[in-house]
Amino acid sequence: MHLRLLTTACLIPLAACSSTGSSSSSGANAPQPAAPASARSSAENGLTLEAIYGRDAYASPLPTDILWRSDGASFLCRDEEGERTRLLEHVVATGEVRELLDWTKLQDDLKSRRPDYVKPAMGDTNRTGRFSFPPLLSPADDQLLGTVAGDLYVVDLTSGAATFITDSRGEEIFFQWRPDGGAVAFAREGDLYVVDLASGQERRLTDRGAETTVLNGVADWVYEEELALRQSFWWSPDGGSIAYLQFDTSPIPIIPITDELHLVPHLERQRYPKTGAANSRVRLGVLELASRETTWLASGDAPEAYLVDAEWIAEGPAAGSLWYLWLNRDQTRLELRLAEPSGSTRTLVVEEDERWVEVGPDPLFLADGTFLWTSERSGWRHLYRWGLDGSRRDQLTSGEWVVSAVDGLGSGGGTVLFRSNEGAPLDTHVWSVGLDGRGKQRLTAPSGTHSADVAPGGQTWLDTWSTAEMPPRLELYRSNGELVRTVDDGAIAGLADLSPTEFELVDFGDGTSLWTKTVRPPDFDPARRYPVVVYVYGGPGSQLVRNSWGDVRGLYHQVLARRGAVVFTLDNRGAGGRGAAFERQLYRRLGSLEVEDQVRGAQWLASQPGIDASRIGIYGGSYGGFMTLLCLMRAPDVFRSGVAWAPVTDFRFYDTIYTERYMDRPRDNAEGYTSGAPLEHVEGLRDGSLLLAHGLMDNNVHFQNTVELLDALVAAEKQFEFMAYPRTRHGIRGEAKRLHFHQISADFFARTLELSPAP
Repeated sequence: MHLRLLTTACLIPLAACSSTGSSSSSGANAPQPAAPASARSSAENGLTLEAIYGRDAYASPLPTDILWRSDGASFLCRDEEGERTRLLEHVVATGEVRELLDWTKLQDDLKSRRPDYVKPAMGDTNRTGRFSFPPLLSPADDQLLGTVAGDLYVVDLTSGAATFITDSRGEEIFFQWRPDGGAVAFAREGDLYVVDLASGQERRLTDRGAETTVLNGVADWVYEEELALRQSFWWSPDGGSIAYLQFDTSPIPIIPITDELHLVPHLERQRYPKTGAANSRVRLGVLELASRETTWLASGDAPEAYLVDAEWIAEGPAAGSLWYLWLNRDQTRLELRLAEPSGSTRTLVVEEDERWVEVGPDPLFLADGTFLWTSERSGWRHLYRWGLDGSRRDQLTSGEWVVSAVDGLGSGGGTVLFRSNEGAPLDTHVWSVGLDGRGKQRLTAPSGTHSADVAPGGQTWLDTWSTAEMPPRLELYRSNGELVRTVDDGAIAGLADLSPTEFELVDFGDGTSLWTKTVRPPDFDPARRYPVVVYVYGGPGSQLVRNSWGDVRGLYHQVLARRGAVVFTLDNRGAGGRGAAFERQLYRRLGSLEVEDQVRGAQWLASQPGIDASRIGIYGGSYGGFMTLLCLMRAPDVFRSGVAWAPVTDFRFYDTIYTERYMDRPRDNAEGYTSGAPLEHVEGLRDGSLLLAHGLMDNNVHFQNTVELLDALVAAEKQFEFMAYPRTRHGIRGEAKRLHFHQISADFFARTLELSPAP
């Protein structure tokens, strides 16, 4: 049987700040906001690769870097207006929007004060390139802290005056206000510092000296990438101490990465733990600022366990203590532990799974001495309330659906706002439930993907939401789910006449049902036969088939559809949003079931009206590149051609945390590693069917993966196409490179699948 859900295009004219009424409809089939006829009156020919990737003409116009004031009465954001960016303040009660700063002018002024600043080249060993650092509002709401030209500045929001508070050759990262706003802590070149704002005095808090393999308050690469650990130090509530993680990276082998765009190529030495190899030695300590002495609380014992995250508890009986997450190296046991600054530690919650434990949202500690915790112990991630004695008090949610995020407490602190896909597996909605598990209600009505940014005090919250055919919009709600106003409708000028996205749940008859989405050419005629381009990712926990705008990738699919292709996506077994059992089917066998599902998905689509089974292509990057290679090599009779960007070609080349979570170590699962490696299946590749591309400075999936594949393909006398991008990491950054890659990809499919050429 096929359960079909169709949605139609919805286009809304651009308005920076507008107000609309709320919809009373609810449920997965709720109507979307109507688009004025003028927005759809004529076909728009501007949807080109040059506009999408070369000029960012269709980037989301929503405000960025939203900062709530501490009383929840207003929020700040940055808003682009042509070539100018402004810092705005939105008043909740009245809807008034006022400009606080000309952000562009401020940045230009600050840069002019650092005329000798030279941005570190990609070949230099530095850590600032991995993240952008948005500004932070001071605890008193009167100052903004940010970074320009590698130094920290503070701007007074009343006068607009800006002052640099650091002046160093090193770059300041992960900056944080002291809780009273009188000082700022930050990391620089692997050590922690603090600067007092009144005196301007800067103090170094840690000193790794000549031990350049030690990082204080800055995570190593694999923690950042696979455990999403960004900041690794935390102010105590009283401002007298800082808890931090220290990483000794010396056991990790060095991977050389070169930047060839210099007369003498620059060499970057990356500490990267390949699966089965040693990790950093990590420990958690509390540094008392007065004495500069560190008390060590925990280490990655038993052996090489991970310290996933930590934070101080600010209120309730445990105030002044730290919680932290301990995860064994096999990732089968996760413990939430409570630590006193004196050094004593006890375990509050244990999560275990013989395959792997997925780390969920951080715990939320409450003033009454309980805390909220999410767990997959029922087979589905749900919300629980626990006591500090380690006893479980209440299960707040239950059912065959997933809690994906905990956004904060509602007004009065008696409810919690969370996100889930209950009742609408392709949607994400914001819900609230009492701390006793009663009174659960859905707060977002229109079908789509919603997220909540809750104001301090919980009286209001901001909802950023979208659908597959509607760009993200920003709306303000009261705690009970009542719409206050639309802050920004998110409409993109010139975006018109998109092909609808069709969602379908396909039952394959063996107990497996998989979600798909399809975008067809505007003039699709089932009596004709159209080529297909399959977009794939496929890794554990991923979910591409969602009722969400996502990013400009969907517009690339629209371009392919306008050139005559049916664009198809399937979430294979192992996808997220469907519970632990569904996801963990991939355990110890990456590259097996998910490839089978992509093959039978393509075969199912080929049996539908209007599809040419002899012209099916596939493309993807990273894990999607891995999947593309395997589909081309193991099912050449199904897939005529494919584009693989930055593919893993053997998971022995990838990192410890990600790979071992799903595959165990190579010594324990040699057969699984071998059978799933594209390097072992090159004989199956048909000549001329592959376009392979990779960034030469990729520090995630190293270029080594592609080098090994090139060697194997040449040895097997296979013909293929290849493109390398200099000074390029894992993602395709920079307008010229993004445009070039999508041009050659579209042209490759035009040649191999007989698509229409670019207009």
